[in-house]
Amino acid sequence: MGIIQKQATQSTIVSLVGTAIGAVSQVMLPFIFEEEDQIGALSLLNSISKIFATIFTLGFAQITLQVFSSFRNDEKGHSGFLMFAMLYSIAGAGLGLITFYWFHDFFVGVGDDYKLIRSISYLIFPIIFFKIFFANLDAYMRMLFASVVGIFWEGLMLKLGILVGVLLFWLGWIDFQYTAYVYSFALSLPGIALIYLTFKKTAVIQMPERSLLAKDKRSAIISYGVYGILGAASSILVVSIDQVMLNKMVGTDAVGVYSVLFFAGMLISIPARGIKRISASVLSESWKKNDKANIQLVYEKSVNNQTVIGIYLFVVGWLCIEPALTFLPDYQFALYVFFFVGLGQLFDMMTGINSEIIATSQAYKMNTYFNFVLAVLVIGLNFVFIQEWSVVGAAAASAIAMFIVNIARWFYLKQKFDFQPFDKRTLYHVGIGFLLVLFFKWLPLPLNPLTQMLVYIVAITLIFWTIIFYFDLAPDLKKWWKKILSRINPS
Repeated sequence: MGIIQKQATQSTIVSLVGTAIGAVSQVMLPFIFEEEDQIGALSLLNSISKIFATIFTLGFAQITLQVFSSFRNDEKGHSGFLMFAMLYSIAGAGLGLITFYWFHDFFVGVGDDYKLIRSISYLIFPIIFFKIFFANLDAYMRMLFASVVGIFWEGLMLKLGILVGVLLFWLGWIDFQYTAYVYSFALSLPGIALIYLTFKKTAVIQMPERSLLAKDKRSAIISYGVYGILGAASSILVVSIDQVMLNKMVGTDAVGVYSVLFFAGMLISIPARGIKRISASVLSESWKKNDKANIQLVYEKSVNNQTVIGIYLFVVGWLCIEPALTFLPDYQFALYVFFFVGLGQLFDMMTGINSEIIATSQAYKMNTYFNFVLAVLVIGLNFVFIQEWSVVGAAAASAIAMFIVNIARWFYLKQKFDFQPFDKRTLYHVGIGFLLVLFFKWLPLPLNPLTQMLVYIVAITLIFWTIIFYFDLAPDLKKWWKKILSRINPS
């Protein structure tokens, strides 16, 4: 668990800094862009490119999880795995760009209502290309236990690049068109960086050895790739299809409103990302050794830690979002977008690394099936709920779908491997969070919005963590906190 905790901590710190930068950008967007469709158009550059880039990684992350451990050898350049990743990415990028060209009008829209997004949609091509390289090379770097590298470029530098573009627009130095150029470069930057850094990280560069592409390995790699494509396609639809469907069913301006509240709700999941990224490589090694005890331990710890942190962030966020939106009256109708997006992320955190456990096991195909069901639920529920509740409906659809599928994943792991990560502490965590929300919602605070948010943050932080640490409801986090305090005050 040591390497997971260390790299998860590093990743969380980097993510938090990046999130702070991203939050500044997101907060600025509604104030500096005259129309919501400008925000929506920029968001669509990201969401549409993410759909194609994820599908046309061609399942490389699944292949890497399943086979890399067999070729791990620094002195032999891991049998040429890096060049295999490069060639695979080139093939995927070519197919992805051709496919997007064919389906451009379907995803972007046709007509005057979509004039703005169509004027910058050509920027999606290079973004797809470099996102494919980033995703595949990041999977390779994670197997080298260098998960922080990817999160640094995607979680920090990308957001810094976006902030630069927003600031330049705000200062009047560039127009919207050039802002889109900066935005697209920022989205491409992680891929550009990892192309260089993976070569630097690999001691011996060579073409793939025959053993890597031997006949007995080839069929397995194709199988992993196919299921990886299906799984990736399903999973990315969950986080990106809502914006595409809103664009088609409501309009680009709705995407602009939704993206701002969606970003706020996604903040809850930041601490879990570091754990999920590094846990995949550790789980892969544990499955190789058939060390189910370690997998059970990692599973338990991920559930306990992510539940505590997720509930704390959700409670703080839900209490603060309403006073925060008083500064954005045009966005107040979308208040519950944050609630449902945040709740969906909380469900995902509370079930720990269930998806990663399945993905790294020999039952990896089940992950594809679960993701497929998740995608069908999201699309179906979106179609119904968007018509009824517009942007709030899209958020509610995602939350319901994530709850159903995560319960199914938990049940599968319990039945198949007898893994059970929950204990009575989970109920205590939920109960504490629920009572805090009730108390502060019913407690009148006749203060200005900024003071009200500050009071919520300070009061909830003190009350929540005092209870958690006093009753030892999160041993790992308590130990981590004591370590931090000892470094601050060694005596």
